[in-house]
Amino acid sequence: MKRGLVLCGGGSRGAYEIGAWQALNELGVRLDGVYGTSIGALNAALVARGDVQAARELWLNLTIQKITAVEDAEDFAIGRMVSNKWDVVPFLVENAKHLRMDITPLETMARQECDEARIRTGGMGFGVMTFRVPQMQGLPIYIRDMKPGSLADWVIASASCFPIFPAKHIDGQRYIDGGYCDNLPLDMALADGMDELVAVELHPYYTHPEYARMPWLKVIRPRHSLGGFLDFNPKLMRRSLWLGYHDAMKAYGHFDGFLYTFRRVDALSVAPAARRFARRLSLFDGDYMQRGVLRTGQPVNAPLHAALETETDFVPLDWKGTWLRGLELCAEIMGFRTDAIYDADALIRQIRAFCAVRPCPEKLDEAALHDAWKKGPRETFALLTRWLDLHGTLPPELSRRLGELPKETAAAMFMKCVKEDRPR
Repeated sequence: MKRGLVLCGGGSRGAYEIGAWQALNELGVRLDGVYGTSIGALNAALVARGDVQAARELWLNLTIQKITAVEDAEDFAIGRMVSNKWDVVPFLVENAKHLRMDITPLETMARQECDEARIRTGGMGFGVMTFRVPQMQGLPIYIRDMKPGSLADWVIASASCFPIFPAKHIDGQRYIDGGYCDNLPLDMALADGMDELVAVELHPYYTHPEYARMPWLKVIRPRHSLGGFLDFNPKLMRRSLWLGYHDAMKAYGHFDGFLYTFRRVDALSVAPAARRFARRLSLFDGDYMQRGVLRTGQPVNAPLHAALETETDFVPLDWKGTWLRGLELCAEIMGFRTDAIYDADALIRQIRAFCAVRPCPEKLDEAALHDAWKKGPRETFALLTRWLDLHGTLPPELSRRLGELPKETAAAMFMKCVKEDRPR
């Protein structure tokens, strides 16, 4: 059984891939081959070289000046203007003379970091995806087909994000970013004899949704934006590294969570609260939908369940997953950082302490809800949590309005159900 790592293209978001690789390395996940497109090609070379710490240091110290020759990094704003290379094409067509970049620094870095001798003697399968022009033909190329001394050239070719970067010339042919053909070269890895694949995405969506449920594929992907594709802000790089590390650890069951990262939660201990939480959601949504149908005559969606399932790819949740999503709704409303590791019980205590000092009106009506809503989601959530603590249920006459605040309502119900597990 051979396992391959496949790395996506995505510019400065590539720091996420190195964080994921660090986690795989710590978990002892054996890799027999590594394949990449664009920035994933450069990262694939770093993986094949085998030095995790060196790769981390490279990304933590990466700047736009190490990619392209620019006089003033503050004047370089393309990475903040657009989210991917397709968005920038019309702008560059109009301003090509001023914005075609000199990527000599990138070429220099690639030759320094792609230790070809070490990669070849390491014995790991290696390949990058390129796109040949003017033939408009995707070309996957493996290390066995690269002439000695040309590995860095092929990595640069795969990362030549035309028209932002110039095309790369190799043996009389021109090559540009392999992402124009396949931004996550799964088929390339399979063709090289890999039986099992670990793919690292750089976008919340699936590059190859047709493979997403295949048993031979494990996908590690971000649930949060990793910034613009040429935004090399140091804080963003560090955040992306940690998000990649956390998401890979979660993919292998070392941590828990969807949007957030938690130390392992015991499934049996949270099941009772999860059941109560699910029942409250169902009762509210059932009443909400019935009232909506009677009012409009049209089918109405279940708002609280929709809020809970948003980040789960609509895969059925078990009791533990239901409990975790309830806690994540609370954390999201409270604005907690997404690149940290949390202890679930400590987080609940912190949230409850915030809610406990908030005032609770004598009557929960439209006016009280509106006053809290004007102060923001946290105050609305705290109001609903306090009311449930004191009265146990939410006023049914507010069903329609509460359905328009699904995250706050579901989060408050979660806190009520968790409190019922605590010693009185």
